[in-house]
Amino acid sequence: MKKLLPVLFVALFFLFSANSVLAATTCGGPIVPCGGMDGTTPQSACKFCHLFVLFNNLIQFLLLCIVPPIAVAGIVLAGVYFIFSGGNPGSIQKAKDIIRAVLIGLFIVFTAWLLVNLFFTYINVSTWTPRP
Repeated sequence: MKKLLPVLFVALFFLFSANSVLAATTCGGPIVPCGGMDGTTPQSACKFCHLFVLFNNLIQFLLLCIVPPIAVAGIVLAGVYFIFSGGNPGSIQKAKDIIRAVLIGLFIVFTAWLLVNLFFTYINVSTWTPRP
């Protein structure tokens, strides 16, 4: 049962993941803003300014599409440890440690985003769109 639980958890996570919902809303745009194909028409050539837009798009993708499912998976895993602990203090402490780690990780990630967003706002990239 102990070896089957992580496999079952991973399978259910990917089966019922919120990534498909997020992909249609916040993750729908391209990460690379230039140099590729937009349908059948080519996009404009990449310039130095597109590097900042690419970095901003990458940060937004990681924050809105990657971090929330991982945090939810961690909290669900901690809940599974709580449910199947059977009163074992070691399992309960492990669940508490997982929840603490998820919360600290979210704090670090969103604080880093705040600093990066502040930098991009300061250099006026967050509201700026490059010309083709």
